[in-house]
Amino acid sequence: MAAAVAALTLPAIAASSAGAAPHGPWLRVETPVRSASADANQVKESYVSLRFRLPPEAGPRPPACDWIGYLRFRDAGGPRTEKDADAIFVTMPGIFAGAGSLDIFARNVVRTARASGRHVEVWTLDRRSNCLEDHYGVDQGKLRRDYRLALKYYYHDAAINGRHFGGFKSSQDAQFLKAVGLEQTVRDEYTVIRRAVPRKLRKKKVFCGGHSLGGPLTTAFAGWDFDGNPKTTDDAGYNQCAGYFALDTRLDGTTSGGGSGGGSGGGGSSSVGLADFFAQASQGSPYVNAPPFTPETIQAVPLTALAAFQAPRAESDVIDLLPRDANFELTFRTLFSRDAANAATQMPSIRDFRTTNEVALGATFDDNSSPVSILRASLGTFAGGPVAQKEWPAPYNGELATGLIDGKHLMIPTAAKGPLYKWWDSTQFGMPGTPVQKDDAGQPFTSKGSEVTAIHQFARAIFDAPADFAEQYFPLRLLADQQDAGNGDRSGSLENLRYQGIPRHPQFYADAQHGIEEGSDPPPLGGRNAWIKLPGYDHIDVATAALRQNTGKHEAESTALWKFARTIVGP
Repeated sequence: MAAAVAALTLPAIAASSAGAAPHGPWLRVETPVRSASADANQVKESYVSLRFRLPPEAGPRPPACDWIGYLRFRDAGGPRTEKDADAIFVTMPGIFAGAGSLDIFARNVVRTARASGRHVEVWTLDRRSNCLEDHYGVDQGKLRRDYRLALKYYYHDAAINGRHFGGFKSSQDAQFLKAVGLEQTVRDEYTVIRRAVPRKLRKKKVFCGGHSLGGPLTTAFAGWDFDGNPKTTDDAGYNQCAGYFALDTRLDGTTSGGGSGGGSGGGGSSSVGLADFFAQASQGSPYVNAPPFTPETIQAVPLTALAAFQAPRAESDVIDLLPRDANFELTFRTLFSRDAANAATQMPSIRDFRTTNEVALGATFDDNSSPVSILRASLGTFAGGPVAQKEWPAPYNGELATGLIDGKHLMIPTAAKGPLYKWWDSTQFGMPGTPVQKDDAGQPFTSKGSEVTAIHQFARAIFDAPADFAEQYFPLRLLADQQDAGNGDRSGSLENLRYQGIPRHPQFYADAQHGIEEGSDPPPLGGRNAWIKLPGYDHIDVATAALRQNTGKHEAESTALWKFARTIVGP
């Protein structure tokens, strides 16, 4: 958000739309995004900022935190005004995720609808806490095509245009996040919808949904009484939507008296179980601050992606430019150790391996490398050197108690100080030269059918927009409120969570085969509800899968979602 708000000038403010708002007049600023996406001429992207002040009791905060924003994706050949679109998909990101995490999903939906002659928009929401982030180094690294400059800006006090990074925010800096819970989050979404779409059109063409934690947040939104008066329902969350969509999550869980039944953390009832875990690990911080989820370590994600996009096959020096402090060392031990002994001794450590920049990114997120289930995408595999079963931090094919970490089909490079490890992209999988990699039982770690996200566009989506892919300051209050609401609490700020809003409209569910809903019961079906299972997909793939798959087929999720939406908006 900071980049968009920094672009404000007096003429821009004077030209902004105005109207009644709870905390002052509306101000709206829309800034075009110059995307590096291959389809940038087909899908127009912009960042929309709305001034919507936090209540005074939230306490001191940076001026940028009195704004909310979202990425707006639309068909370049379609109408410029939101209300004239054939449909609008308002999308809430998951835990630790910002608006940029849904970039590829948004483009896929816009292009799929366009192929049938219709013009839709996809809005991906930036939660309030993203106002604390400094995107300047990433933006300048993108502009100058110099990822090293960006790394030095954040971690080595290098100046860019005379500007120095001000440091990561302390717990004291972010005390206002204690006021950014479930109520503020759904009210921000309500503000976005009612600012842009006339009331009479919302139940005809607005679809409300989300990925991962975005499912329970959508459930809360649909059940919220926004004016606090149960005798009036025009303001009810469910009256702002024509239908709902859930991307590897459920819409009937934490806030409506049921459980998701989901597997790993991040969506449905299982995400609620993370509240106490992260609160304890974060030691009083108002945001999650526990390796590998700290602001300092999360900042490395767009920097690694920038390197993977700009110099994908160059030998990586990213890790040499990252700090050697406790946060990073614990993160590396967690993510990149082969077994318990390796984690303890760091002989070898991740710093002892030669990898390309693509491998540095792929090793962090790939479904056959990352032990953190909610981080996984199906990006391809290692090439150029030997691999072995990964037995840490969970045993191979085992799972830790929280469900957030497991060892399912994980591999790890073994040749330290040896060959240069390269990345074999999902789009190449099955072609001559594809590595043949098997576990100790002789079973392949992966297959062509389970590789669905192209690493080059995945890298671009992580750094490209003026909104993050990975959320640095995720507010613990939001998880705590989800937990309380799931336990039936309707006191205090939760008193207006009043309605069973989800059953009032049709619902669409997309489950990743290896996502957090793996093993769940089917979602509620019947009527116009729809459900698709996505073979080979992992949790992040529902937001990042390539529009053209390595089988030559069109991406299935966007096809099914648009088919569902057409039953509501009409042919």
